[in-house]
Amino acid sequence: MPEIDYFINKVSPYSLSVDNNIKEILNNFSDSYTVHKKLEEYFPTPLILLPELTEKLNLGELWIKDESKRFGTNALKASGASYAMVKILEEHQGLFTFCTATDGNHGRAVAWTAKKMRQKAVVFVPGSTVNSRIKNIKQEGARVIVVHGNYDDAVSEAKKFADQPRHILIQDTSWVNYTEIPALITAGYYTILREIENVIETKNMPYFDVVIIQSGVGSWPSSVVHYFKNNYKKKCPKLVCVEPFHSDCFLESAKKGILSPTKKSQQTIMAGLNCGTPSKIAWTILSQGIDIFISISDDYAVQAMKILAFPEGNDAKILSGESGAAGLGGLLAITSDKNLKNVLKELNLNSNSRILIFNTEGITDPDFYAKNIITKT
Repeated sequence: MPEIDYFINKVSPYSLSVDNNIKEILNNFSDSYTVHKKLEEYFPTPLILLPELTEKLNLGELWIKDESKRFGTNALKASGASYAMVKILEEHQGLFTFCTATDGNHGRAVAWTAKKMRQKAVVFVPGSTVNSRIKNIKQEGARVIVVHGNYDDAVSEAKKFADQPRHILIQDTSWVNYTEIPALITAGYYTILREIENVIETKNMPYFDVVIIQSGVGSWPSSVVHYFKNNYKKKCPKLVCVEPFHSDCFLESAKKGILSPTKKSQQTIMAGLNCGTPSKIAWTILSQGIDIFISISDDYAVQAMKILAFPEGNDAKILSGESGAAGLGGLLAITSDKNLKNVLKELNLNSNSRILIFNTEGITDPDFYAKNIITKT
């Protein structure tokens, strides 16, 4: 059986079925941009056209938003964590310890923001986390605790640890009675989408035909889906969710029609996407807004990393981690794998199609990159 799978979702008219306070947070599409512009480290990350790769894939235009440049933290996660923590500290004064679980990027984002705001941070990581990701978090001043288990186990430990005075759980996944902070994190990513509109004037009509978004626990794709569904009601692009084949909790949930954990091994190089159970809020949004869920093998992520690192012609060189390249990996799978021929047909990809993908992280595992990208190209 090939390590690839998909589900074509028959999307109904979009509506956000959440509590009013969560809806208010998620419908505030401009505040994160206002907050982020006040940070001294802020500058818009690049939106890059890849003409050579566009022609090779027989598309109209292929654009990539390079989030490896975000706030010097090497990943888009800093947009979500920083916005949520700013909003929390506007309401609660004093010194706090922010606690979280992470596969790497979100923890670094929380640690970076805590240091910037003169707060403390404790970050729980799964036992499989590579040393370079742990080192990056520690360099931001956080305490790191390694959990003998997977991401879900790390979340459980962070939750228990945060149940102390002056401790705040800043987690990007949600569950019953824990929704406000994940919603703030989701809203923080709107800055990324606003920056795209500043480059490509849309005038309430989408420029892109297809938007491909990689997903772990779901806060990032939730931001994209909710933003596009609300701001481009006339003609929303087709929205595609990409997950690792062996960590496909949203694809599994879509097939069953109910929030469900992955049934697979969770063995994947795409560490930032290696989440076993969907966020409650994210499932509510993605189940109504994603047109196609796909899962891809690690090989496609590696292939995408190589293409970005060693581009043809005048295409920009982009340094991408395993999870960062997953969006392009998904596009490569859709355009080349016969097992996804129905997906290709559903998206109607052709020489006029304009595609948007995201590089959600730079190099987060230098040893893997040196061994598998540099030396095997």
